[in-house]
Amino acid sequence: MRYRLPKYVNALLSGIILLPALLFFPLFSEPALANDKWTGYYIMDEVFKRHEMFPYVFEKQTIIMTDSAGNRDVRESRRFSRVEKDGTVKFLLVFDNPSEVRGVALLAIRHAGRVESMIYLPAFGKKLKSNIGKSRGSNFLGTDFALEDMAAEVLSDFRYVRVADQKINKIAHFVVEAFPQDKEIERITGYGLRRHFIRQDNFFIIRTDYYDRRGRFLKSQTRHDLKRVDGDMWRANMILMENHKDRHNTLIKIDRRVFSHDYVPPEMFTSAWLLENRHIQVTERSLFQAAYKASEENK
Repeated sequence: MRYRLPKYVNALLSGIILLPALLFFPLFSEPALANDKWTGYYIMDEVFKRHEMFPYVFEKQTIIMTDSAGNRDVRESRRFSRVEKDGTVKFLLVFDNPSEVRGVALLAIRHAGRVESMIYLPAFGKKLKSNIGKSRGSNFLGTDFALEDMAAEVLSDFRYVRVADQKINKIAHFVVEAFPQDKEIERITGYGLRRHFIRQDNFFIIRTDYYDRRGRFLKSQTRHDLKRVDGDMWRANMILMENHKDRHNTLIKIDRRVFSHDYVPPEMFTSAWLLENRHIQVTERSLFQAAYKASEENK
């Protein structure tokens, strides 16, 4: 059974969240959606309430990066995320292939309004590189995703403005613009504006356009192959980030997703776990065996 999470908890990297277009049943009539109560903030609050993340998630991912000449770089990774009862969000991304990036890991922990992030590069010895307090707007390990794109959005950090609705592929969408509340948040995120396109039938963000601090269009993120995972909650099995400035894109394909606390034990989100290279040694098979053993002991 899911417990309710604090409002600032949405989803990490990317989640990473979301859904294919099979059968959608409108949840509101057009007059209801036109009601004045559907302000930008109200819409985003509804988005977060419906699509809050599960407390425990394991994913196997394929990351495909393509440059302007059509050259592709394919990586395999595992993503672990855990939300504690106090609202702390923990995220671990581990690269498995190719060999030159095997063992590289990103550990991020979000407390209320603050993100601590550490990168482990085995080739540089047993030490973690921390970027606490620095801009989260820099791209991560050659992908088109910045740490900010992978972290949960904090509603209180932004001013949300609803602009004219749009129809995309004959489906009605809200359009909500997100502006940083102050210059410090703008500096940390690296964005002056993000424009969200939200399906009106399920309140899922299907596209986000990113603009830099000078108002220049940088990149867009779109979500594809949408699946309902629980009640009103959806997830996307493919997430595409297109950098229009550099003519480069990154596609994240979710090959497998498991919702289980046994797959994301708390000790996994510690520096000791990384420095002992336990993140390299642990496999889905070992996690399954541990989960099975625990279930047998609890009978």
